[in-house]
Amino acid sequence: MTTYRVDARTVLQVGEQLVGLAEALTLMGDPAADRWAFGPGRSGAAAEELLGAWRHARLRVADALTVLGEAAGSAGGAYLDTEAGVSRRLGGGPTW
Repeated sequence: MTTYRVDARTVLQVGEQLVGLAEALTLMGDPAADRWAFGPGRSGAAAEELLGAWRHARLRVADALTVLGEAAGSAGGAYLDTEAGVSRRLGGGPTW
């Protein structure tokens, strides 16, 4: 039989860290504002295209990290609830 050991508080912390990382990625400045540094030539347009693609990818990653972070938070909470319920049923009282 396979056994899993889960530290619910660690799962909650991972969720919080993922959401925090997602927020940091979302709040990064818009790189298109720096296009002026390349001047009016083709390099400016190319840089803007590259930076726009990076911004799009960064926001997609941030969305995915938010979903993962929220899922980890829900899972950690469910583990804590389960541990507390099992402990009460076994007569040990709350585990936290």
